[in-house]
Amino acid sequence: MTNYTMKAYKHDNKLHYEQPLLFYKREDNYIALKGKAGRTLTHYTRNTTFLFDKNTIEYFFTDRWYTSAFVFNKQGICDYIYCNICFPAKIEDNVVSFIDLDIDVIYDKGKVIVVDQDEFEAHQIKYNYSKETIKKVIKTTKEVQQAIKNKSFPFNLYI
Repeated sequence: MTNYTMKAYKHDNKLHYEQPLLFYKREDNYIALKGKAGRTLTHYTRNTTFLFDKNTIEYFFTDRWYTSAFVFNKQGICDYIYCNICFPAKIEDNVVSFIDLDIDVIYDKGKVIVVDQDEFEAHQIKYNYSKETIKKVIKTTKEVQQAIKNKSFPFNLYI
């Protein structure tokens, strides 16, 4: 399997966090990568490292303003889904990167939850988000919630 590095940046282009992932699938508008249990995520913003104890399959779209990470338990059943609202991903060589726009949508135990809205509001000022970016983040957040509820791709694969 081919090794990849996933890099998330903040709006000021500072590295937010990164982790190693493995190639899973590639299509015209996305790449899907696998995360193996036991890998580490280096979180630069929090100045810490997290150990992932679960496998994931993570989708990075080049034409959508979100990512989606499907987190599996030891039995291979999807425990929850974590979606970053972000600028579309860039795929160059073996690096997948995106600019995180703060809001996250989580699907857990049949419920859809939106988190970090306060961070989004604070960063609109700190990073001077454009009006277009703000509108797109709000619109995408609603679209992701609806896509999860409707079990649209890629959510239909694991819910």
